[in-house]
Amino acid sequence: MKNIPNILSFIRLLMIPVFVYAYFTFDTYPGSFIAAGIYLLAWITDALDGYLARRNNWITDLGKWLDPLADKAMQFTAAVCFAIDNLVFLIVVIPMFLKEMLMLIGGMVVVKRKNIVVQALWYGKVATIILFAGAFFRIIIRHNRIFDITVAVLILTTMIFALVMYCIRTMKTLADTDDSAKINPNGK
Repeated sequence: MKNIPNILSFIRLLMIPVFVYAYFTFDTYPGSFIAAGIYLLAWITDALDGYLARRNNWITDLGKWLDPLADKAMQFTAAVCFAIDNLVFLIVVIPMFLKEMLMLIGGMVVVKRKNIVVQALWYGKVATIILFAGAFFRIIIRHNRIFDITVAVLILTTMIFALVMYCIRTMKTLADTDDSAKINPNGK
């Protein structure tokens, strides 16, 4: 039972190539709902695995890494698909990649120096919800340049905000001599 959240994360990873296939195969309305449905199902499995892990104390070391990997892989894949459709999404893809690399490096530094895993905070969750909603509607409403620009700017703005907040938080955590900083030792 303890591995159900990890199984859901693994299923989410397996959904990525299915999403890509559906996205490029069914690129017009109403077929675009197939790719949107797959993306929505991935988001539901993300919410469900997090809920189950926290509610039942099924948090595992594997889950601490597998869950965010599956989330970021799906988000990045969607952004790359969008950029293939419309180059305006390069303003999302490149910063998204850099943001995730910075957060990964920062997280590893905190783990190494403080032996604690930084948890997702409200601004990261808000950015994820905005990214999800923007991507979901972008999958359905395709080939609309104004909508694409709006979604790309919205995602970029929230991503930058979350990154700045996490950088401030990471620097404070590293500077804090008290290891009881507001960091979740379980990472979930």
